[in-house]
Amino acid sequence: MRIRSILSLAASAVAVLALATPSQAADDGTYLIRDVRSGACLAGGEGPMGGHIEPCSPRTVWEIRNQGDGLAQIVEARGEGRCLALSPIRIYPPAVWVDECGRQPDQWTIQGEASQGPVAIALGRGELGRLTTQGHRAILSYDGGPQWILERLG
Repeated sequence: MRIRSILSLAASAVAVLALATPSQAADDGTYLIRDVRSGACLAGGEGPMGGHIEPCSPRTVWEIRNQGDGLAQIVEARGEGRCLALSPIRIYPPAVWVDECGRQPDQWTIQGEASQGPVAIALGRGELGRLTTQGHRAILSYDGGPQWILERLG
């Protein structure tokens, strides 16, 4: 009886740890981030020009770098240390752009399983909105949903 109680307690502890440890919905790697509606990709670029939608090309390649806490940085693959981030320009709806990693809020949650279909990409844990599109711009909205295909390269 005592062994059964100890085993039950151990199983409960493992279950609690599994719930407390955030999972990563996409592995570290290089990706195209494709809008499921248009088929176009999220693109980098300079400052306010970053974070727009255009035909997929080498300019639209991103690295996902998991931070170990369920959050990830979405980094331009060109090796310049620039991340997809919240624009400091106070406009509505909030715009995203590309800036030096760590300078603006640039920690994202990938909501959903990338290998199983479209995912939502939320800034922070979603408290700042989800990535969506408005015309050819990438913006944040609380109405954003699973609209991104993470297409792994290589």
